[in-house]
Parts: sequence; structure tokens; C-alpha cells
Amino acid sequence: MTLRGVARCQGMSQNDDDPMLKPDGHRYDKPESRDTTVNKEIVYAVLGILVLVLAVLIATGTVRIFPG
Repeated sequence: MTLRGVARCQGMSQNDDDPMLKPDGHRYDKPESRDTTVNKEIVYAVLGILVLVLAVLIATGTVRIFPG
């Protein structure tokens, strides 16, 4: 290991008191942008509606799970 590697390793231990560190040693991610949050909400809403429609179709017998 070079001296730079040793200095880098020693410098890492000084960051242990950083309040942004999680208990497992990883740093917190930056907050998501508003666009990303809105896009995720839209995708989850579409998935929820799809699951609801499929459940209704199965419950009414339109979609048969077990042929027979």
C-alpha cells in the first residue's frame, strides 16, 4: 500500500462522527427530485389500478385462473 493509500484510509476513520452516516457506515442518499417522486407516484397508481382491475376480473369469473 502506498503512502497515499494509508493517508486515505486514516482520513476515512475521521468521518465516523459524521451525522450523515447510517449505522451501517453508508451515507444517506440525497433527496429525490420532485419529478422523480411524481413519476414514481404515477407508476404506483397505474400498477395499483391494474391489480385492482385484474382482481375484479378474477372475482367476477371473466378471467379464469383454474380451467375446468
